Amino acid sequence: MEDFDMDADDIIEQENNKSPQKKSLQPTGIAMDALTGLLDSYSTTEMKNSRRLAASIPLQQQQSHSSSVKLTATINTPARSTTISQASTPNVATFHARSNKAEIIVEHIGNQSTNKNTNQTKKIPIIQLKSLVKPYKYMYQTMYKRANVLNKQIEEFEDLFLNMINNKENEKSNIILYPIGNPVQDEVYLVGRIVCDSAGQLNSQSTALEGSSRTSKCNRVRLDVSSLPNYSLFPGQIVLVSGIYTNDGCFHAKQLIDPPLISHEIETKITHDLTFMIAAGPFLLANGNLSAFDELLRRAEDDSSIQTLILLGPFIDERSSYIQNLQDKTYEQLFNEIIEKIKSVRIKTILIPSLRDIHHDSIYPLCPFSINENKDSTILYGGEPSLLSMDGLQCAITSTDILCHLSSEEISLNQTTERMCRLIRHLFQQHSFYPLIPPNESVSIEYEQAIEYAKIDSLPHLFITSSDLRPFIKFIDSVCAINIGRLIKNQDSTMINNASGTYAKIFLSKTDDDISNGTILNDHLHIQILRL
Repeated sequence: MEDFDMDADDIIEQENNKSPQKKSLQPTGIAMDALTGLLDSYSTTEMKNSRRLAASIPLQQQQSHSSSVKLTATINTPARSTTISQASTPNVATFHARSNKAEIIVEHIGNQSTNKNTNQTKKIPIIQLKSLVKPYKYMYQTMYKRANVLNKQIEEFEDLFLNMINNKENEKSNIILYPIGNPVQDEVYLVGRIVCDSAGQLNSQSTALEGSSRTSKCNRVRLDVSSLPNYSLFPGQIVLVSGIYTNDGCFHAKQLIDPPLISHEIETKITHDLTFMIAAGPFLLANGNLSAFDELLRRAEDDSSIQTLILLGPFIDERSSYIQNLQDKTYEQLFNEIIEKIKSVRIKTILIPSLRDIHHDSIYPLCPFSINENKDSTILYGGEPSLLSMDGLQCAITSTDILCHLSSEEISLNQTTERMCRLIRHLFQQHSFYPLIPPNESVSIEYEQAIEYAKIDSLPHLFITSSDLRPFIKFIDSVCAINIGRLIKNQDSTMINNASGTYAKIFLSKTDDDISNGTILNDHLHIQILRL
Protein backbone atom coordinates (compact mmCIF):
# COMPACT_ATOMS: atom_id res chain seq x y z
CA MET A 1 0.00 0.00 0.00
CA GLU A 2 1.27 3.49 -0.79
CA ASP A 3 2.68 5.62 2.04
CA PHE A 4 0.33 8.01 3.78
CA ASP A 5 0.95 11.58 2.73
CA MET A 6 0.03 12.96 6.15
CA ASP A 7 -0.39 11.76 9.70
CA ALA A 8 -3.75 11.05 11.28
CA ASP A 9 -3.13 13.90 13.75
CA ASP A 10 -2.66 16.31 10.84
CA ILE A 11 -5.96 15.18 9.35
CA ILE A 12 -7.79 15.75 12.63
CA GLU A 13 -6.17 19.15 13.04
CA GLN A 14 -7.18 20.22 9.54
CA GLU A 15 -10.78 19.11 10.10
CA ASN A 16 -10.93 20.99 13.41
CA ASN A 17 -9.66 24.14 11.68
CA LYS A 18 -12.29 24.11 8.94
CA SER A 19 -14.32 27.25 8.48
CA PRO A 20 -17.86 27.32 9.97
CA GLN A 21 -19.37 27.54 6.47
CA LYS A 22 -18.35 23.95 5.74
CA LYS A 23 -20.43 22.61 8.60
CA SER A 24 -23.44 22.68 6.29
CA LEU A 25 -22.02 19.57 4.58
CA GLN A 26 -22.84 17.54 7.67
CA PRO A 27 -26.24 15.83 7.92
CA THR A 28 -28.77 18.15 9.50
CA GLY A 29 -31.24 17.30 12.21
CA ILE A 30 -29.60 14.12 13.46
CA ALA A 31 -31.48 13.04 16.55
CA MET A 32 -29.63 12.09 19.71
CA ASP A 33 -30.97 8.54 19.62
CA ALA A 34 -29.70 8.14 16.07
CA LEU A 35 -26.23 9.26 17.17
CA THR A 36 -26.39 6.83 20.07
CA GLY A 37 -27.28 4.00 17.70
CA LEU A 38 -24.46 5.02 15.40
CA LEU A 39 -22.07 4.95 18.36
CA ASP A 40 -23.15 1.39 19.10
CA SER A 41 -22.62 0.45 15.47
CA TYR A 42 -18.93 1.33 15.51
CA SER A 43 -18.05 0.45 19.10
CA THR A 44 -16.16 -2.64 20.12
CA THR A 45 -17.76 -5.39 22.18
CA GLU A 46 -15.90 -4.23 25.29
CA MET A 47 -17.26 -0.68 24.91
CA LYS A 48 -20.82 -1.94 24.47
CA ASN A 49 -20.49 -4.07 27.60
CA SER A 50 -19.15 -1.04 29.48
CA ARG A 51 -22.14 1.09 28.48
CA ARG A 52 -24.52 -1.75 29.32
CA LEU A 53 -22.86 -2.08 32.75
CA ALA A 54 -23.10 1.67 33.32
CA ALA A 55 -26.82 1.63 32.58
CA SER A 56 -27.43 -1.13 35.13
CA ILE A 57 -25.45 0.51 38.01
CA PRO A 58 -27.26 3.14 40.11
CA LEU A 59 -26.00 6.69 39.78
CA GLN A 60 -24.78 6.88 43.40
CA GLN A 61 -22.82 3.65 42.98
CA GLN A 62 -21.26 4.95 39.79
CA GLN A 63 -20.16 8.13 41.54
CA SER A 64 -18.68 6.22 44.46
CA HIS A 65 -16.64 4.07 42.14
CA SER A 66 -15.66 6.81 39.73
CA SER A 67 -12.09 6.75 40.99
CA SER A 68 -11.63 3.07 40.20
CA VAL A 69 -13.87 2.58 37.16
CA LYS A 70 -13.53 4.82 34.10
CA LEU A 71 -16.15 4.41 31.40
CA THR A 72 -15.20 5.81 28.00
CA ALA A 73 -17.48 6.99 25.18
CA THR A 74 -14.96 7.28 22.40
CA ILE A 75 -15.00 5.37 19.14
CA ASN A 76 -12.05 3.12 18.48
CA THR A 77 -10.80 2.71 14.95
CA PRO A 78 -11.54 -0.72 13.40
CA ALA A 79 -8.88 -3.19 14.49
CA ARG A 80 -8.24 -6.90 14.32
CA SER A 81 -9.59 -8.66 17.38
CA THR A 82 -6.95 -9.46 19.96
CA THR A 83 -8.82 -12.50 21.23
CA ILE A 84 -8.61 -14.88 18.29
CA SER A 85 -9.54 -18.44 19.12
CA GLN A 86 -7.10 -21.07 18.03
CA ALA A 87 -8.31 -23.76 15.65
CA SER A 88 -7.38 -27.41 16.04
CA THR A 89 -5.98 -28.15 12.60
CA PRO A 90 -5.72 -31.81 11.52
CA ASN A 91 -2.19 -33.17 11.28
CA VAL A 92 -0.74 -35.00 8.28
CA ALA A 93 -1.35 -38.48 9.68
CA THR A 94 -5.00 -37.73 10.39
CA PHE A 95 -5.45 -36.24 6.94
CA HIS A 96 -3.96 -39.22 5.08
CA ALA A 97 -5.97 -41.64 7.24
CA ARG A 98 -9.27 -39.98 6.40
CA SER A 99 -12.13 -41.96 4.93
CA ASN A 100 -14.51 -41.24 2.06
CA LYS A 101 -11.99 -39.53 -0.19
CA ALA A 102 -13.58 -37.77 -3.17
CA GLU A 103 -17.04 -38.52 -1.79
CA ILE A 104 -19.83 -36.47 -3.36
CA ILE A 105 -21.47 -34.49 -0.56
CA VAL A 106 -24.05 -32.56 -2.64
CA GLU A 107 -24.76 -32.83 -6.35
CA HIS A 108 -27.02 -31.19 -8.89
CA ILE A 109 -27.37 -32.65 -12.39
CA GLY A 110 -29.34 -30.63 -14.92
CA ASN A 111 -31.52 -32.33 -17.49
CA GLN A 112 -29.38 -31.08 -20.37
CA SER A 113 -25.94 -31.00 -18.76
CA THR A 114 -23.47 -33.17 -20.66
CA ASN A 115 -20.28 -33.16 -18.62
CA LYS A 116 -17.45 -34.60 -20.72
CA ASN A 117 -14.42 -35.20 -18.54
CA THR A 118 -12.49 -36.48 -21.56
CA ASN A 119 -12.56 -33.13 -23.33
CA GLN A 120 -9.14 -32.76 -24.97
CA THR A 121 -9.64 -29.32 -26.55
CA LYS A 122 -9.70 -27.20 -23.45
CA LYS A 123 -10.71 -23.64 -24.32
CA ILE A 124 -9.65 -21.00 -21.80
CA PRO A 125 -12.65 -18.72 -21.12
CA ILE A 126 -12.47 -14.94 -21.31
CA ILE A 127 -12.33 -13.77 -17.70
CA GLN A 128 -13.28 -10.32 -16.45
CA LEU A 129 -13.00 -9.28 -12.81
CA LYS A 130 -15.05 -6.46 -11.35
CA SER A 131 -13.77 -5.68 -7.86
CA LEU A 132 -11.61 -3.33 -5.87
CA VAL A 133 -8.39 -3.05 -7.87
CA LYS A 134 -5.99 -1.13 -5.67
CA PRO A 135 -5.36 -0.44 -1.97
CA TYR A 136 -7.02 2.52 -0.30
CA LYS A 137 -6.36 4.51 2.84
CA TYR A 138 -8.59 3.42 5.69
CA MET A 139 -9.30 4.52 9.29
CA TYR A 140 -9.74 8.11 8.06
CA GLN A 141 -13.53 8.21 8.15
CA THR A 142 -15.28 10.41 10.66
CA MET A 143 -18.66 9.56 12.16
CA TYR A 144 -20.38 12.05 9.85
CA LYS A 145 -18.80 10.55 6.73
CA ARG A 146 -20.01 7.11 7.71
CA ALA A 147 -23.44 8.47 8.56
CA ASN A 148 -23.58 10.12 5.13
CA VAL A 149 -23.00 6.79 3.41
CA LEU A 150 -25.61 4.95 5.48
CA ASN A 151 -28.07 7.81 4.97
CA LYS A 152 -27.49 7.74 1.21
CA GLN A 153 -28.44 4.07 1.15
CA ILE A 154 -31.81 4.77 2.76
CA GLU A 155 -32.50 7.63 0.34
CA GLU A 156 -31.76 5.37 -2.65
CA PHE A 157 -34.25 2.81 -1.34
CA GLU A 158 -36.84 5.53 -0.77
CA ASP A 159 -36.75 6.33 -4.48
CA LEU A 160 -36.81 2.63 -5.32
CA PHE A 161 -39.86 1.96 -3.15
CA LEU A 162 -41.75 4.96 -4.51
CA ASN A 163 -41.26 3.76 -8.07
CA MET A 164 -42.33 0.25 -7.08
CA ILE A 165 -45.51 1.38 -5.30
CA ASN A 166 -46.66 3.79 -7.98
CA ASN A 167 -46.03 1.28 -10.76
CA LYS A 168 -48.23 -1.26 -8.99
CA GLU A 169 -51.19 1.11 -8.73
CA ASN A 170 -53.82 0.95 -11.46
CA GLU A 171 -54.04 4.71 -11.34
CA LYS A 172 -50.73 6.29 -10.54
CA SER A 173 -51.58 8.05 -7.33
CA ASN A 174 -49.10 10.30 -5.63
CA ILE A 175 -48.24 8.08 -2.69
CA ILE A 176 -45.76 9.81 -0.45
CA LEU A 177 -43.43 8.63 2.29
CA TYR A 178 -44.19 10.16 5.67
CA PRO A 179 -41.46 11.29 8.05
CA ILE A 180 -40.57 8.91 10.83
CA GLY A 181 -41.35 10.38 14.24
CA ASN A 182 -44.21 12.69 13.15
CA PRO A 183 -47.41 10.89 14.23
CA VAL A 184 -50.52 11.16 12.06
CA GLN A 185 -53.93 9.54 12.38
CA ASP A 186 -54.07 7.97 8.92
CA GLU A 187 -52.34 4.84 7.69
CA VAL A 188 -49.02 5.89 6.17
CA TYR A 189 -45.93 4.46 4.47
CA LEU A 190 -42.50 4.64 6.10
CA VAL A 191 -39.11 3.64 4.71
CA GLY A 192 -36.24 3.07 7.05
CA ARG A 193 -33.48 0.82 8.32
CA ILE A 194 -34.17 -1.89 10.88
CA VAL A 195 -32.15 -1.20 14.05
CA CYS A 196 -32.07 -2.52 17.58
CA ASP A 197 -33.13 0.02 20.21
CA SER A 198 -30.54 -1.28 22.68
CA ALA A 199 -27.02 -2.70 22.78
CA GLY A 200 -28.37 -6.23 22.86
CA GLN A 201 -29.52 -8.54 20.09
CA LEU A 202 -32.50 -7.73 17.89
CA ASN A 203 -35.85 -9.23 18.92
CA SER A 204 -39.52 -8.49 18.31
CA GLN A 205 -39.65 -6.15 21.34
CA SER A 206 -36.51 -4.16 20.52
CA THR A 207 -37.11 -3.48 16.81
CA ALA A 208 -36.94 0.14 15.69
CA LEU A 209 -37.05 1.92 12.34
CA GLU A 210 -34.51 4.62 11.48
CA GLY A 211 -35.29 7.13 8.74
CA SER A 212 -33.15 9.16 6.36
CA SER A 213 -31.95 12.71 6.87
CA ARG A 214 -33.92 13.91 3.84
CA THR A 215 -37.29 12.53 4.90
CA SER A 216 -37.16 11.99 8.64
CA LYS A 217 -34.16 13.93 9.96
CA CYS A 218 -32.68 10.57 11.02
CA ASN A 219 -35.41 10.04 13.64
CA ARG A 220 -36.30 6.62 14.98
CA VAL A 221 -39.57 5.04 16.04
CA ARG A 222 -40.18 1.75 17.80
CA LEU A 223 -41.72 -0.77 15.40
CA ASP A 224 -44.56 -2.95 16.66
CA VAL A 225 -44.50 -6.15 14.55
CA SER A 226 -47.06 -8.10 16.60
CA SER A 227 -49.78 -7.83 13.93
CA LEU A 228 -47.62 -8.90 11.00
CA PRO A 229 -48.58 -12.38 9.75
CA ASN A 230 -44.93 -13.11 8.91
CA TYR A 231 -41.61 -11.32 8.77
CA SER A 232 -37.88 -11.82 8.41
CA LEU A 233 -35.79 -8.99 9.85
CA PHE A 234 -32.16 -8.27 10.63
CA PRO A 235 -30.23 -5.17 11.73
CA GLY A 236 -29.37 -2.98 8.74
CA GLN A 237 -32.24 -4.16 6.54
CA ILE A 238 -34.06 -1.37 4.68
CA VAL A 239 -37.79 -1.97 4.38
CA LEU A 240 -41.08 -0.30 3.48
CA VAL A 241 -43.71 -0.45 6.23
CA SER A 242 -47.34 0.57 6.15
CA GLY A 243 -49.27 1.08 9.37
CA ILE A 244 -50.46 3.59 11.94
CA TYR A 245 -48.99 5.43 14.91
CA THR A 246 -50.30 4.37 18.31
CA ASN A 247 -50.81 6.44 21.44
CA ASP A 248 -47.69 5.04 23.09
CA GLY A 249 -45.45 6.51 20.37
CA CYS A 250 -44.91 3.22 18.49
CA PHE A 251 -45.60 2.54 14.84
CA HIS A 252 -47.99 -0.37 14.51
CA ALA A 253 -46.98 -2.21 11.34
CA LYS A 254 -49.75 -3.75 9.24
CA GLN A 255 -47.69 -4.67 6.19
CA LEU A 256 -43.97 -5.15 5.64
CA ILE A 257 -42.71 -4.85 2.06
CA ASP A 258 -39.25 -5.95 0.96
CA PRO A 259 -37.41 -4.23 -1.88
CA PRO A 260 -37.87 -5.79 -5.32
CA LEU A 261 -35.21 -8.14 -6.62
CA ILE A 262 -32.74 -6.59 -9.01
CA SER A 263 -32.70 -7.94 -12.55
CA HIS A 264 -29.97 -9.54 -14.63
CA GLU A 265 -27.62 -7.15 -16.39
CA ILE A 266 -27.83 -8.55 -19.92
CA GLU A 267 -29.06 -11.61 -21.74
CA THR A 268 -26.33 -14.27 -21.84
CA LYS A 269 -25.83 -17.34 -23.98
CA ILE A 270 -23.00 -19.78 -23.29
CA THR A 271 -21.30 -20.65 -26.58
CA HIS A 272 -18.71 -23.05 -25.11
CA ASP A 273 -18.76 -25.56 -22.27
CA LEU A 274 -17.40 -24.14 -19.02
CA THR A 275 -15.75 -26.25 -16.32
CA PHE A 276 -14.05 -24.82 -13.27
CA MET A 277 -13.08 -25.84 -9.76
CA ILE A 278 -13.43 -23.66 -6.69
CA ALA A 279 -12.10 -24.13 -3.15
CA ALA A 280 -11.74 -22.02 -0.01
CA GLY A 281 -9.13 -22.04 2.73
CA PRO A 282 -7.73 -22.85 5.19
CA PHE A 283 -5.20 -24.75 3.07
CA LEU A 284 -2.59 -25.59 5.73
CA LEU A 285 -2.51 -28.66 7.92
CA ALA A 286 -0.78 -28.71 11.29
CA ASN A 287 2.86 -27.54 11.26
CA GLY A 288 2.19 -25.72 7.99
CA ASN A 289 2.01 -28.89 5.91
CA LEU A 290 0.61 -28.39 2.39
CA SER A 291 -0.41 -31.99 1.64
CA ALA A 292 -4.10 -31.10 1.38
CA PHE A 293 -3.38 -28.18 -0.95
CA ASP A 294 -1.09 -30.36 -3.07
CA GLU A 295 -3.86 -32.92 -3.49
CA LEU A 296 -6.33 -30.23 -4.57
CA LEU A 297 -3.91 -28.98 -7.23
CA ARG A 298 -3.23 -32.52 -8.37
CA ARG A 299 -6.94 -33.22 -8.86
CA ALA A 300 -7.32 -30.00 -10.84
CA GLU A 301 -4.34 -30.88 -13.03
CA ASP A 302 -5.38 -34.51 -13.59
CA ASP A 303 -8.87 -33.47 -14.72
CA SER A 304 -8.37 -32.41 -18.34
CA SER A 305 -11.73 -30.60 -18.44
CA ILE A 306 -10.83 -28.03 -15.77
CA GLN A 307 -10.34 -24.64 -17.42
CA THR A 308 -10.11 -22.38 -14.37
CA LEU A 309 -9.30 -22.79 -10.68
CA ILE A 310 -10.76 -20.27 -8.20
CA LEU A 311 -9.21 -20.15 -4.73
CA LEU A 312 -10.74 -18.20 -1.85
CA GLY A 313 -8.91 -17.29 1.33
CA PRO A 314 -7.90 -17.60 4.05
CA PHE A 315 -4.51 -18.66 2.69
CA ILE A 316 -2.62 -17.74 5.87
CA ASP A 317 -5.39 -18.22 8.42
CA GLU A 318 -5.13 -16.08 11.55
CA ARG A 319 -7.16 -18.66 13.50
CA SER A 320 -4.66 -21.46 12.90
CA SER A 321 -2.62 -22.44 15.96
CA TYR A 322 0.39 -22.96 13.70
CA ILE A 323 0.10 -19.46 12.23
CA GLN A 324 -0.34 -17.87 15.64
CA ASN A 325 2.88 -19.50 16.83
CA LEU A 326 4.83 -19.16 13.56
CA GLN A 327 8.55 -18.66 14.26
CA ASP A 328 10.67 -20.24 11.53
CA LYS A 329 9.40 -18.02 8.65
CA THR A 330 7.31 -14.95 7.91
CA TYR A 331 3.69 -14.90 6.76
CA GLU A 332 4.79 -13.58 3.37
CA GLN A 333 7.29 -16.41 2.90
CA LEU A 334 4.62 -18.98 3.64
CA PHE A 335 2.21 -17.30 1.23
CA ASN A 336 4.88 -17.21 -1.49
CA GLU A 337 5.29 -20.98 -1.11
CA ILE A 338 1.59 -21.36 -1.91
CA ILE A 339 1.93 -19.05 -4.93
CA GLU A 340 4.86 -21.10 -6.29
CA LYS A 341 2.84 -24.29 -6.03
CA ILE A 342 -0.03 -22.66 -7.94
CA LYS A 343 2.33 -21.52 -10.70
CA SER A 344 3.69 -25.04 -11.14
CA VAL A 345 0.25 -26.35 -12.12
CA ARG A 346 -0.14 -23.97 -15.12
CA ILE A 347 -3.91 -23.66 -14.79
CA LYS A 348 -5.61 -20.28 -15.00
CA THR A 349 -6.11 -19.46 -11.31
CA ILE A 350 -8.01 -16.66 -9.58
CA LEU A 351 -7.11 -15.74 -5.99
CA ILE A 352 -9.56 -13.92 -3.73
CA PRO A 353 -8.43 -12.87 -0.22
CA SER A 354 -10.25 -13.29 3.08
CA LEU A 355 -10.62 -11.17 6.20
CA ARG A 356 -8.90 -14.02 8.02
CA ASP A 357 -5.68 -13.67 5.98
CA ILE A 358 -3.23 -12.46 8.62
CA HIS A 359 -0.68 -11.25 6.05
CA HIS A 360 -3.24 -8.99 4.34
CA ASP A 361 -5.17 -5.86 5.32
CA SER A 362 -8.36 -6.88 7.13
CA ILE A 363 -10.63 -3.98 6.18
CA TYR A 364 -13.76 -4.82 4.17
CA PRO A 365 -13.88 -4.63 1.17
CA LEU A 366 -10.45 -6.16 0.65
CA CYS A 367 -8.06 -5.12 -2.07
CA PRO A 368 -6.34 -7.87 -4.11
CA PHE A 369 -3.03 -9.37 -3.06
CA SER A 370 -0.19 -7.11 -4.15
CA ILE A 371 2.24 -9.33 -6.08
CA ASN A 372 4.33 -8.38 -9.07
CA GLU A 373 3.47 -10.80 -11.88
CA ASN A 374 4.53 -11.13 -15.48
CA LYS A 375 2.03 -10.32 -18.19
CA ASP A 376 1.86 -14.00 -19.17
CA SER A 377 1.17 -15.12 -15.60
CA THR A 378 -1.58 -17.70 -15.11
CA ILE A 379 -2.74 -16.07 -11.86
CA LEU A 380 -5.37 -13.33 -11.54
CA TYR A 381 -5.88 -11.44 -8.29
CA GLY A 382 -9.34 -10.25 -7.31
CA GLY A 383 -10.67 -8.30 -4.35
CA GLU A 384 -13.19 -9.41 -1.75
CA PRO A 385 -15.98 -9.48 -2.77
CA SER A 386 -15.67 -9.99 -6.52
CA LEU A 387 -17.95 -10.07 -9.53
CA LEU A 388 -16.48 -12.47 -12.06
CA SER A 389 -17.48 -12.97 -15.68
CA MET A 390 -16.41 -16.10 -17.57
CA ASP A 391 -17.57 -16.03 -21.19
CA GLY A 392 -20.64 -14.13 -20.00
CA LEU A 393 -21.38 -16.32 -16.96
CA GLN A 394 -21.78 -13.85 -14.09
CA CYS A 395 -20.48 -15.11 -10.72
CA ALA A 396 -20.76 -13.19 -7.44
CA ILE A 397 -18.05 -14.52 -5.11
CA THR A 398 -17.39 -13.73 -1.46
CA SER A 399 -15.11 -15.33 1.13
CA THR A 400 -16.77 -13.49 4.04
CA ASP A 401 -19.17 -15.67 6.01
CA ILE A 402 -22.16 -13.36 5.64
CA LEU A 403 -24.63 -16.27 5.82
CA CYS A 404 -23.39 -17.33 9.24
CA HIS A 405 -23.42 -13.72 10.46
CA LEU A 406 -26.94 -13.10 9.14
CA SER A 407 -28.17 -16.40 10.51
CA SER A 408 -27.18 -15.41 14.05
CA GLU A 409 -28.88 -11.98 13.82
CA GLU A 410 -32.07 -12.64 11.86
CA ILE A 411 -35.46 -12.87 13.56
CA SER A 412 -38.39 -14.40 11.68
CA LEU A 413 -42.00 -15.50 12.07
CA ASN A 414 -44.11 -17.91 10.01
CA GLN A 415 -41.60 -18.24 7.18
CA THR A 416 -42.27 -20.93 4.60
CA THR A 417 -39.07 -20.32 2.61
CA GLU A 418 -36.03 -22.44 3.47
CA ARG A 419 -33.73 -20.39 5.67
CA MET A 420 -30.59 -20.35 3.50
CA CYS A 421 -32.64 -19.31 0.47
CA ARG A 422 -34.22 -16.55 2.53
CA LEU A 423 -30.86 -15.21 3.73
CA ILE A 424 -29.40 -15.17 0.23
CA ARG A 425 -32.49 -13.42 -1.13
CA HIS A 426 -31.91 -10.72 1.50
CA LEU A 427 -28.54 -9.97 -0.11
CA PHE A 428 -30.15 -9.49 -3.52
CA GLN A 429 -32.98 -7.38 -2.11
CA GLN A 430 -30.57 -5.16 -0.18
CA HIS A 431 -28.22 -4.92 -3.18
CA SER A 432 -25.23 -5.74 -1.00
CA PHE A 433 -22.74 -8.52 -0.27
CA TYR A 434 -22.80 -7.47 3.41
CA PRO A 435 -26.00 -5.63 4.46
CA LEU A 436 -25.67 -6.42 8.18
CA ILE A 437 -25.33 -3.19 10.25
CA PRO A 438 -23.61 -3.20 12.68
CA PRO A 439 -21.40 -5.92 11.23
CA ASN A 440 -20.13 -8.98 13.03
CA GLU A 441 -17.26 -8.15 15.41
CA SER A 442 -14.84 -9.98 13.08
CA VAL A 443 -15.63 -7.57 10.20
CA SER A 444 -14.38 -3.97 9.98
CA ILE A 445 -16.12 -2.12 7.14
CA GLU A 446 -14.97 0.97 5.29
CA TYR A 447 -18.41 2.14 4.18
CA GLU A 448 -17.29 4.67 1.58
CA GLN A 449 -15.60 1.82 -0.29
CA ALA A 450 -18.23 -0.81 0.50
CA ILE A 451 -21.08 1.20 -1.03
CA GLU A 452 -19.26 0.95 -4.37
CA TYR A 453 -17.30 -2.31 -4.30
CA ALA A 454 -19.55 -4.47 -2.10
CA LYS A 455 -22.71 -3.58 -4.00
CA ILE A 456 -24.71 -6.04 -6.09
CA ASP A 457 -26.00 -4.02 -9.03
CA SER A 458 -27.49 -6.92 -10.99
CA LEU A 459 -28.45 -10.51 -10.33
CA PRO A 460 -25.58 -12.94 -10.96
CA HIS A 461 -26.05 -16.37 -12.48
CA LEU A 462 -24.02 -18.00 -9.70
CA PHE A 463 -23.62 -16.82 -6.12
CA ILE A 464 -20.63 -18.56 -4.53
CA THR A 465 -19.60 -18.32 -0.90
CA SER A 466 -17.50 -20.24 1.61
CA SER A 467 -19.29 -20.57 4.93
CA ASP A 468 -18.80 -22.64 8.06
CA LEU A 469 -22.40 -23.76 7.57
CA ARG A 470 -23.10 -27.06 5.84
CA PRO A 471 -22.32 -27.05 2.07
CA PHE A 472 -25.38 -26.67 -0.15
CA ILE A 473 -26.68 -25.96 -3.65
CA LYS A 474 -29.80 -23.79 -3.74
CA PHE A 475 -31.78 -22.20 -6.55
CA ILE A 476 -33.23 -18.82 -5.62
CA ASP A 477 -35.37 -17.35 -8.38
CA SER A 478 -32.96 -17.33 -11.36
CA VAL A 479 -29.75 -17.61 -9.30
CA CYS A 480 -27.84 -20.73 -8.30
CA ALA A 481 -26.32 -20.26 -4.83
CA ILE A 482 -23.47 -22.53 -3.73
CA ASN A 483 -21.76 -22.85 -0.37
CA ILE A 484 -18.55 -24.73 -1.17
CA GLY A 485 -17.51 -25.12 2.48
CA ARG A 486 -13.82 -25.11 3.41
CA LEU A 487 -10.99 -27.32 2.15
CA ILE A 488 -9.73 -28.20 5.63
CA LYS A 489 -12.17 -28.66 8.47
CA ASN A 490 -11.03 -28.11 12.03
CA GLN A 491 -11.15 -31.17 14.24
CA ASP A 492 -13.43 -29.35 16.69
CA SER A 493 -15.94 -28.51 13.96
CA THR A 494 -19.53 -29.39 14.87
CA MET A 495 -20.72 -29.38 11.25
CA ILE A 496 -18.64 -32.11 9.60
CA ASN A 497 -16.56 -34.33 11.86
CA ASN A 498 -13.89 -35.22 9.32
CA ALA A 499 -10.26 -34.28 8.75
CA SER A 500 -10.88 -33.10 5.20
CA GLY A 501 -13.31 -30.46 4.02
CA THR A 502 -14.93 -29.86 0.66
CA TYR A 503 -14.50 -28.12 -2.68
CA ALA A 504 -16.74 -27.71 -5.72
CA LYS A 505 -16.58 -28.62 -9.38
CA ILE A 506 -18.96 -26.72 -11.66
CA PHE A 507 -19.80 -27.58 -15.25
CA LEU A 508 -22.07 -25.52 -17.53
CA SER A 509 -22.85 -26.87 -20.98
CA LYS A 510 -23.30 -24.50 -23.91
CA THR A 511 -26.78 -23.14 -24.43
CA ASP A 512 -28.88 -21.78 -27.26
CA ASP A 513 -31.06 -19.71 -24.93
CA ASP A 514 -30.55 -17.00 -22.34
CA ILE A 515 -29.30 -18.51 -19.06
CA SER A 516 -30.83 -15.59 -17.15
CA ASN A 517 -33.91 -17.77 -17.29
CA GLY A 518 -33.60 -19.83 -14.12
CA THR A 519 -34.95 -22.96 -15.76
CA ILE A 520 -32.35 -22.84 -18.55
CA LEU A 521 -29.53 -22.35 -16.06
CA ASN A 522 -30.84 -25.17 -13.88
CA ASP A 523 -31.03 -27.59 -16.82
CA HIS A 524 -27.49 -26.94 -18.10
CA LEU A 525 -25.63 -27.00 -14.78
CA HIS A 526 -23.82 -29.96 -13.28
CA ILE A 527 -22.44 -29.14 -9.82
CA GLN A 528 -20.60 -31.42 -7.42
CA ILE A 529 -19.46 -30.56 -3.90
CA LEU A 530 -16.78 -33.13 -3.19
CA ARG A 531 -14.85 -34.31 -0.18
CA LEU A 532 -11.13 -33.69 -0.55
